Amino acid sequence: MFRTFVILIIGTITIVTAYLAVTNFGHEFGKVLGQEEIENAGQTLTNYEESKAIYIGDQKYLPDPDVYTFLLGGVDKFGTVTESDSYINNEQIDFLALIAYDKNKNSCKILIINRDTMMEVPVLGLGGKSAGTAYQQIALSHTYGTGLKDSAENTVNAVEKLLGGITVDNYAIMKMDAIPILNDMVGGVQVVITEDLSVIDPSFVPAPPETSETPVTPVNLTGDLALQFIRRRMDVADGTNLSRIRRQEQYINGFYNNLRLRVAENGNFLVKAFGTVEDYLTTDCDYVKMNEFQNYIKTYPEAAIYTMAGEARQGPEFIEFYPDQGNLTQVTVDLFYKLAE
Repeated sequence: MFRTFVILIIGTITIVTAYLAVTNFGHEFGKVLGQEEIENAGQTLTNYEESKAIYIGDQKYLPDPDVYTFLLGGVDKFGTVTESDSYINNEQIDFLALIAYDKNKNSCKILIINRDTMMEVPVLGLGGKSAGTAYQQIALSHTYGTGLKDSAENTVNAVEKLLGGITVDNYAIMKMDAIPILNDMVGGVQVVITEDLSVIDPSFVPAPPETSETPVTPVNLTGDLALQFIRRRMDVADGTNLSRIRRQEQYINGFYNNLRLRVAENGNFLVKAFGTVEDYLTTDCDYVKMNEFQNYIKTYPEAAIYTMAGEARQGPEFIEFYPDQGNLTQVTVDLFYKLAE
């Protein structure tokens, strides 16, 4: 009886030990095959998608994977791209334009984002690590970091956050020196002067109303005049960024159409253009990505320009723009989302 009892005890211990060994081996083997990661990734993906969902009424929308986005930005400084010796720099974003190519709808849409837009801007601290957010103008998103890719990517993160969590596929952030160069490479840009810009050029005064006898003659902007047209603000018209955005809207439309013509003529034009201004440029695009962006420009029709509705108010120090949340949601859905299945 005693020997039988001992055998039973030993057998039980052996079975339990073997079970634990097999279970642990199976767990580790599953990790090797990626099974655990796959299961977790599936759960994470579900939560990730849900976190980006936008609801309008009882309709649910999710980011459209068939929309390719490219963020163009300009900082308010001149000179070549240089690295700050601190975890902050002295540059701010002066303009932001997010281009959206919808592969299903065969469309190109460009959203101009007001630099004064108030939001929870991502903040970078020592070592480029996330240090939370600060409620301020989106223009300050580039101020965090060394002024190189970390600052550009922080601006990308701010734009993604502003627009419900979309993904910006690629970006190009440039110094002001690049604008006249790119402008002249596309042959200049024609605009109609609609407000008194005589401080830029004495001839830049509002054109008289167009009639059949006296059609309005556009002005072809070249060199520094192009930069002044899209950048000048404080001593022009009402001095607000909203007024400047109206000029930028007209300019971007003209520039993009000219760019499409140049790309159609020379399939390598955009790569050459960005190469010309590379000293003033921060981008995540290599040759392959730039070629992809170039193909979108060549393939898709003329761009439709969108702006953000909202209210500009005088803050304690600067003008602050508060977007109309209903309008911002609708624009975000129209450009970057699709109805959930």
